[in-house]
Amino acid sequence: MVKFEGKYEHVKSENFDEFLKSIGVPLIPRKMVTSSNPVVEVSKEGDVWVIRMSTLIRTIEYKFTPGEPIQTETMGGMAQNVFTFEDNVIKHTQKSDTYTTEVLREFSDDSLVMTLKHVESGTTCHRYFKRA
Repeated sequence: MVKFEGKYEHVKSENFDEFLKSIGVPLIPRKMVTSSNPVVEVSKEGDVWVIRMSTLIRTIEYKFTPGEPIQTETMGGMAQNVFTFEDNVIKHTQKSDTYTTEVLREFSDDSLVMTLKHVESGTTCHRYFKRA
């Protein structure tokens, strides 16, 4: 099994701006987010996993136990999140009052590929990261 823990640096994104539009992110914040190069850090503290995505603009952090719902704040309000593991993938479903997203974080020995899907529209994007 692939090791999830580690730091990952952004390499490129495909269709990310369209994905952000589909979930309702306004133009100026969308342009700021799409021009940034985030760093993703995955760690484990006992039974609790932590996924932290840091940019110059903001840091998003999820602390979770697989299968247990957690609440987080989004640009549009609060959302419920559930994380599960399957082979070398962390599956993440996020439901807010206005949209649902499904995120697959697929890990290999040297990379992380994130596939983000806006469920209501079917808009999908990919974000690619290399292990630092």
